[in-house]
Amino acid sequence: MPLAISLIIASFLSAFFLASFSRSTTEYWVATIDLQSGHQISTGDLSLMDMDLSSSSMVYLSRDLNPLGQVVIKNVVAGEVMAINSVSSTAKTMASSAVPLSIRSVDLSAGIYVGSLVDIYWVIDSLNGESPQDPILILGSVPIISADVKNKNFGTDAAITVSVEQTQVLRLLSATTSGRLVVISSNV
Repeated sequence: MPLAISLIIASFLSAFFLASFSRSTTEYWVATIDLQSGHQISTGDLSLMDMDLSSSSMVYLSRDLNPLGQVVIKNVVAGEVMAINSVSSTAKTMASSAVPLSIRSVDLSAGIYVGSLVDIYWVIDSLNGESPQDPILILGSVPIISADVKNKNFGTDAAITVSVEQTQVLRLLSATTSGRLVVISSNV
């Protein structure tokens, strides 16, 4: 009887120790909100979550790699585990600004939605017999971070906000002073 009780206790202890030592979860950074490309990560944007990612663990940011202050270089949705290649701390990656634009309804491509990439062209209308000028590409593959296109069907202006690298904001805004902007979907 004492031998049977000892074996039962030993089996429970071995199961407990195996379960304790085989736990291989690690804490990884997970986005708590949608993060657009160019966003600088601050407190509250991310949280830590225990996960077992086994073989793909090297692809994601663990607790040891603190991403605070880094810049997001790929759009990340809330609840997504932060990949190492979705953030950068290099100087060449610039933070971006949200630039609101009012676009004539006929100059806005159909199917624009938040997160889509667009090309923005500057078109100068010819007046009084002037020779026409070719459209100029102002910015390419710019992400849309908000789009209010409800009034597009009524022929009024549509309001969009684009995420633009800070060094390109003045270029975009100066194009709004004359002529008009045409927004075209990059990937159709």
